[in-house]
Amino acid sequence: MKTRRDILKLAALAPFMGSFPSLASAATPFAGKFVVTIQAVGAWDVTCFCDPKENQPGEMPITNWSKNNETQSAGNIRFAPFANNEAFFKKHASKMLVINGVDSQTNAHGIGETVNWSGRTAAGYPTLTALYSAINAPNLPMSYVSFGGYSRTENVVRSTQLGWSVNQIAELLRPNVAGDQTVIDSELWSLIKTLHGNDSRAALDTSTLIAGNRRSREAYLESMLAVDPLVEFGEMLPSRDDIAPRGDNGFLKQQAQFAVLAFKAGVSVTADMNLGGFDSHENNDAGQEPLLSELTEGIDYLWDAAEEAGIAERLVVIVGSDFSRTPYYNSGDGKDHWPYGSYIIMEKGANYTNRVVTGTDEVQDVLKVDPVTLKPSGFGTKIETSHVHDALRDYLGIASSPITQLFPFNKTEKFDFFS
Repeated sequence: MKTRRDILKLAALAPFMGSFPSLASAATPFAGKFVVTIQAVGAWDVTCFCDPKENQPGEMPITNWSKNNETQSAGNIRFAPFANNEAFFKKHASKMLVINGVDSQTNAHGIGETVNWSGRTAAGYPTLTALYSAINAPNLPMSYVSFGGYSRTENVVRSTQLGWSVNQIAELLRPNVAGDQTVIDSELWSLIKTLHGNDSRAALDTSTLIAGNRRSREAYLESMLAVDPLVEFGEMLPSRDDIAPRGDNGFLKQQAQFAVLAFKAGVSVTADMNLGGFDSHENNDAGQEPLLSELTEGIDYLWDAAEEAGIAERLVVIVGSDFSRTPYYNSGDGKDHWPYGSYIIMEKGANYTNRVVTGTDEVQDVLKVDPVTLKPSGFGTKIETSHVHDALRDYLGIASSPITQLFPFNKTEKFDFFS
């Protein structure tokens, strides 16, 4: 049975979930795109995924899979015959823009996460998802949801940090329910909430409060008023038996399930999903294969859930990692850090998809690319993460916002990824 402490947990949770106006009182329902990033934490091996490389005569082996297999294609997208890639790429190639050879300008994980998800190597810039939420839906209950990974906001918007399982979240969002039973009679529960709110308002009326205490109590009262919208959203969450299990490649699926429901409910517009463990300095293939399978299954689950919820046409998914892994195997059959990685940007029915921007050569060295034609060119420019972020800001319609302009990239080259 839940205790009084359990029942009050939701009130404690609310301050970390932003400012929550009533769902019913939202002025205009958000009608724009939903943006999801999926962070493959630790550095994936793109030669076994979306930037396939075959062994070259006279060179050390680049990929073990190419000893007996050839690169495969789905539409215009080339992929490695590895893990569950075939099913994934054949199903989703029409939604993909693959940008290979993106220079992270680092081999350090912390900087790699920062630059790939904020666009800048130095700290101090928010994620693309934080910017998008701050500009388009700052007052939604959980406008910007993060399940971990890099999620800096630089105070442009509050983030909802969800490191728990969906089961725990569901329990917190339904504080007066244990299993299928109501803990406290609904009339008494309503009276408790009313009295609690009245006490909090009365505490604000005293003239003896110093400014800091007043702000704290105002924030607490705001969180109390936020409980009902959170509970309303909690009622949409699946039962324990219907939540994707964390085991059996279910961690990303749980995140996807929650994100899609939050979008559908109108309480969120962005989400950062993540899957860790890609740092394969030893036994690279054995480490990368199950993780890439889990990654592709999670992305596939996200799109299926979005289709079922009727929001797939509004979804933009950005998949990336800290950087990539070296072209060659080390003495422990692992691969070390390599600064040139990839992004996969996915959207249904977009005119820029089913396309690859080739930024690496046959041994995974970086190539210069013409910003207009997007073809390799000796007179072009190396693609950096800031080029991709700059283009995404333009495409998502947030580049001209005064908030975005606080975090400029000042790039002279503009890559035309989305035409």
